[in-house]
Amino acid sequence: MQMIVNGIAINYTDEGRGVPLLFVHGFPLSRGAWQKQIDALRSSYRVIAPDLRGFGESQTKTGAVPMTQYADDLHALLQLLNTGPVVLIGHSMGGYVSFAFLRQYPTMAHGLVLVGTKAGKDTPEAAAARRAMAEKVQARGVEVVIEAMAPKMLAADNHDRAMAEQVRGLMASSKPEGVIGALLGMAERPDATAELARISLPTLVITGANDTLIPSTESEKLAQAIPGSQLNIIPHAGHLVAFEQADKFNHILEEWLDRAAFPVLVGESR
Repeated sequence: MQMIVNGIAINYTDEGRGVPLLFVHGFPLSRGAWQKQIDALRSSYRVIAPDLRGFGESQTKTGAVPMTQYADDLHALLQLLNTGPVVLIGHSMGGYVSFAFLRQYPTMAHGLVLVGTKAGKDTPEAAAARRAMAEKVQARGVEVVIEAMAPKMLAADNHDRAMAEQVRGLMASSKPEGVIGALLGMAERPDATAELARISLPTLVITGANDTLIPSTESEKLAQAIPGSQLNIIPHAGHLVAFEQADKFNHILEEWLDRAAFPVLVGESR
């Protein structure tokens, strides 16, 4: 499906009925990273998964894309889809976008799932590295990011070659302008740490025990700071935990959703 959102063609999946779940993918991926969750949950929930601008099948413009722009896009899409409040599920950069979304549209979320992400902003060194990578992408294309990121997405002891190729495929559709915009936007994102204690939504924090991009200690910090949150660390999983250990991830997510018993509000179920 495709919708014009803030002047950009955004492609998205919208399947099922019930409480709406909004899945926000990480960098430099696409909504396909959530396909195993879409397949598992669409019989019980309304599952919405967009390609963020510049990723997957969605268009973009040139220049830095702040996390607030992705949040604005998501909100505009939800308004067009008449969802009402959603359970917001963000992986990695999708977590950064989720913090921006909560800051800007607090009444549009009634649950939060943070997957392999963190609240802190980039160190000066990390921000400089992102800008340097953006220059490489400008010169050589998205392949430089795929070569750098793909080997770090799965656990080091995962030797499933077919899965590794699938991960590369999830990155291959990213547009150079989209990757550059996201790199520059992440380098400039604010620190959300001070906001964690004020999150009053039911919150689930999930990470892979073998995540080397955003170590599980970052998820532990999130869970310690967000009142009443639940932390699950999934063994034998790297950064792309929901894809690599989908059955375990889905079980944890479904149990948490069942316990939370989010209401279906007017407009949500279609």
